[in-house]
Amino acid sequence: MTADRSLPRWATWTLAAALLVAAWFVALVTPGEEQAQSPFVVDAEIGELAAGRNISVTVSDIRRADEVSDSDGWAAEGNWLVVDLDAAAVTSESLTRLHHAMIEIDGVRYSASDRPASLAGASLSVGIPQSGALAFELPADLDSGRAVLELALNTDTRLDSMIVLPFDVAETPHVAQTELRETGWVNP
Repeated sequence: MTADRSLPRWATWTLAAALLVAAWFVALVTPGEEQAQSPFVVDAEIGELAAGRNISVTVSDIRRADEVSDSDGWAAEGNWLVVDLDAAAVTSESLTRLHHAMIEIDGVRYSASDRPASLAGASLSVGIPQSGALAFELPADLDSGRAVLELALNTDTRLDSMIVLPFDVAETPHVAQTELRETGWVNP
């Protein structure tokens, strides 16, 4: 004679329902692929040092201008947003170019212009900041909106540090003409 060791029917259904609810909770808290590979955001403020895995940045000024020029004699009119900053590598000088310099304004992304001489794509050194500027050419009628400045070493920002500085375009000081800071080493 064998002993019957099966659970009562109500216990089997209760256990199955509990396992389904547990699986549902696990699925809810498991990040999706996009979230799992998103950059590690480092919040920044104007005048404050923000440091990530291998990039440190201090944004010293953000302004808008109707005309921008650089020390090489280049000049252009338009609706420009200029960011003055100091940037350095933190741990290694391998693959340390400022390749990701973007501004997102109300969901639309603008990359730093490569027309003027600027820090866009500049090579960074460990512990010795480069000083310079980034210039963003915006549409002529864009004069307000919530903006976010994004700075990172790679164009593919997944799973790496990204410096993020939010600001309001309407509250950004406006000048008629400005010259971009010449890219060079920061003097202590």
